[in-house]
Amino acid sequence: MTSDLWDGHDYIARVFDDWVADASSAFQAVEVDGVVVGLHRLRPYAPGLMWYEGLRVATSHQRQGIARAMLDSAIAEAREQGFAELRLATYNEIASHLFESAGFKPLLDIRWWRAPRVEGGEPANMPDPVEAEKLWKMAASSPGFEMYNGVSADLNGARNLEAAELGRLASRGMLRVAPGGRALAGLRRPWSDNVAVAFLAGRGAALRDLLFALRYEADADGADHVTVALPRGHPAADDMRATGYDFANAEDTAFIYGLQLKPAANT
Repeated sequence: MTSDLWDGHDYIARVFDDWVADASSAFQAVEVDGVVVGLHRLRPYAPGLMWYEGLRVATSHQRQGIARAMLDSAIAEAREQGFAELRLATYNEIASHLFESAGFKPLLDIRWWRAPRVEGGEPANMPDPVEAEKLWKMAASSPGFEMYNGVSADLNGARNLEAAELGRLASRGMLRVAPGGRALAGLRRPWSDNVAVAFLAGRGAALRDLLFALRYEADADGADHVTVALPRGHPAADDMRATGYDFANAEDTAFIYGLQLKPAANT
């Protein structure tokens, strides 16, 4: 069904078996006259948060309202299960219009930065969870951190950015910190042979040292490069360029959306 989507490079084929085998998620398909013409997945991934991904409609059945019907069904299911918010990510501008028409609000407009690995330096430190949570005050007050809008730029599942999230990442070896705790990087699961960064905090020399350390880590791990997700217009752009990073592709961008499923509590 997806062989003619995205010029034949759709990722669904690579994850299909894992998605079918994942009992904690709902991987669903739509049939018309006995033929599968649509699919999507709902995945709980954090307290109160449901992730929506993989919405596809066969080219033979597009523009017939199938995608909207599937999306409405997913929203209803997430709401019935008691989740507070449904989040998703997309690269597709047409899909963005669909999600916005269903009430989703944009949380992040992401640009991808990239730098090749570098030999010879020391990778960044990995703090323990207790140490990591103490870094929250520095992170929350660093320039541009508010542009993440309170969520990690992780297209595998955008979690809330808070002290507990730093601790969770540290417990999984997914947080990197500059000497003195003056800059940090939260990692995400990479999609290719690289070190993938979902958010940055810090400024100046400390941040630049950390950006170099990530390139050293890529070399030590045998990875090809480092990829960093930054909100559009983030002030770290100058530090990125100064440490050898550039746009992965000048046209590359991605969006993370959220839909509140429960009314805000009265105060």
